[in-house]
This record gives sequence, C-alpha cells and structure tokens, in this order.
Amino acid sequence: MEVKPRRKDIVIIASAHNPSIIAPQWLKDNSLILEEPIHFVHTPDFSLFESESFSLLVDHQRLQITAKKQDDATLNSLADLAAKYVDLLPHIPYQSLGLNFTWSVEMAEGETLPKIEVNINGTDLLSVFEDHDVHYGGIIYARSAIYVLKLVIESQEKNSLINNFNFHHELKGRSLEDIRQFIGNFSTRYDDSLRILKNLYSLGEKE
Repeated sequence: MEVKPRRKDIVIIASAHNPSIIAPQWLKDNSLILEEPIHFVHTPDFSLFESESFSLLVDHQRLQITAKKQDDATLNSLADLAAKYVDLLPHIPYQSLGLNFTWSVEMAEGETLPKIEVNINGTDLLSVFEDHDVHYGGIIYARSAIYVLKLVIESQEKNSLINNFNFHHELKGRSLEDIRQFIGNFSTRYDDSLRILKNLYSLGEKE
C-alpha cells in the first residue's frame, strides 16, 4: 500500500475579489509569483494565471491557488503567496478559507483495498445492490475549535482510494492576523491530513 500526494490548493471565498488586477506584472511586482506565465487569461470578471509551479484562478467570489508540484518548497510558497495576497488587499470582506489536500492510497499487485463498511438503519448495502458491483466510500465531518474538516473518500478503479481533505475556516468577523495565522498553518494541516491517513489505513510510519 502506498500513499501519494495528488493535489494541494488554497481557496479564499470573499464578496469582492478583483480579477482585473491579477496580471503577470502585478504578481511579479508584489512578489507573489515571480515565474513567467505559461497560460494567462485576463478579464474584468475572471482571471487565470498558470506558471510552472502554480495555477491561480480568481473571480469576484473565489480565489483558488493550486500547487502544480508536490515538493515542500512549493507547499511553503503556496501558503506564502496566499498570505501576501491578503496583506496586499486587507479591505476585501473575506468570508471563508479552505486548505485542501488530495491523497491517493494505492494497492500493489496482490493487495486488496481496505474494507469500508456502510449500513443505514442496519441495512447491508450489498444486499440492496445485489445485482451491482459495489464500491464503498464515505464522507466524514470533524469539527475543531478553528475549522471543520470534511474528508471525502472515493474508490477509484479497483486498486486505489482517493482522499479529499477540506479544512474549512469561517473568516467573517476574523482579524487579518487570524486569517494570516490560518493560512500559515497550511503545512501543519498537510501533516495532519497525512497523519489521519496513516491512522485510517494502519500505515504506521510508512508514506
């Protein structure tokens, strides 16, 4: 069994993002992304910037920054980029923050997927779908003092499980210092997601 990181991104929901300012020169002048664009779309309502390491997508309600590489340096730069954006635009009414990680759990030849059991009011779902090939997944909500974690587990083909972690933070009424701190915990939440996977799938110290 092998655990592999597949995706890391930060989503900031607000009521007044300004897509028209998201241009390569603005990103470079403000030390957000220094890399040259591979692909760039710029409109008053929607902007997309893609470089070798990052993808940045913004409309009036939603900013999404995605790491295109899975190394630690890109992970840290992603959080730094999001924090600088908030510092540059403190007047925006920020509403929520999502720190998101996708992992795959893949089986080697001869291994079987971990068993996930589901029943509703004691009803075995296998008996309900007796004429079908059934694969189980699940959604788990876990609330802490500062975020709500939503973990979605989906079966992919017959040899892997996709695990999508969303650490959701409410930002209404929060100070910029709080928001920066939540973003600054990005690598900690990444470690938390890996720890949860190891415990769920009894992986010990394996990665």
